Amino acid sequence: MRFNETGALGAARGSTEDDGQDLPEDVQSDVDRVADVVAAGFRGPAWQQMAEELYAYAFGRMCAVMRRTDKLMRLTAKSKTPLAMTDEDRAALYRGAPDREHLAILSLSVAMETFPRLLKMGGYDPAHNRGKDGRASRLTSYFYGRCGLVFPRVFYVWRAERTDRFLLHAVQMGGGILAHALGQTGPEPVPEDVGDLCDNLTAMINRLKPRDRAVWNLTVDGLSQGEIAAMLGIKVGDVENARYRLRSQVRTRRRSGELYVPPGVEAEWARTRAQAKARKTAV
Repeated sequence: MRFNETGALGAARGSTEDDGQDLPEDVQSDVDRVADVVAAGFRGPAWQQMAEELYAYAFGRMCAVMRRTDKLMRLTAKSKTPLAMTDEDRAALYRGAPDREHLAILSLSVAMETFPRLLKMGGYDPAHNRGKDGRASRLTSYFYGRCGLVFPRVFYVWRAERTDRFLLHAVQMGGGILAHALGQTGPEPVPEDVGDLCDNLTAMINRLKPRDRAVWNLTVDGLSQGEIAAMLGIKVGDVENARYRLRSQVRTRRRSGELYVPPGVEAEWARTRAQAKARKTAV
């Protein structure tokens, strides 16, 4: 993944003096260090140490801010690419530490691609570009802000790749496949009421969101929750939730009379539940 631009460049300035006002010692130290690494052409141990400090500072903060939509929106507010997230996106970032860490690493890497050029052009100018509170910002804060500017585009690429992974497994299911999974296929034709049930359940599955549909297709294929989670790159809890949502819909429709379950299928479901209970007891 590579981006050519990460946002509007800061205006280049010829001086970091604050019109007679001294910068705080730690900020002045950052200004001096930037001048040194620019002079060295961003080579050598000074630049390596600076880059490591920037990564260490921004990584933890990026991971933390993704759990708070309000803070994430403030961080990305000045990005040229507006950030729009669905409830599913927010839930995925809130629950998924691996996803947050992956997005943080991508954002840091993309922000760092143009960071040397920004510094060379005088983009870090705490004497003239102060925060809302009028305080001069540290270099680490400046880099963290750059990560916020690139985050929306990194996020959209990540989300598209993630959705593609779900779509790969979210194929349209046929009623015959479900009938076989329910143990209702054999030498005799599938009874009409069983066929109707399979068609109704298949239609319900095919109307699910790509991730939930992928979970159920893999479930019908006989994969365990752990295997499904590994294949889709999600947590086992997400697999459980996807299964629960469809089962809740089925229960609601059965109680209302919208969904008829033939006795033969009821018996198969009872047998499956008994087997699952026996396995848990044995463990």
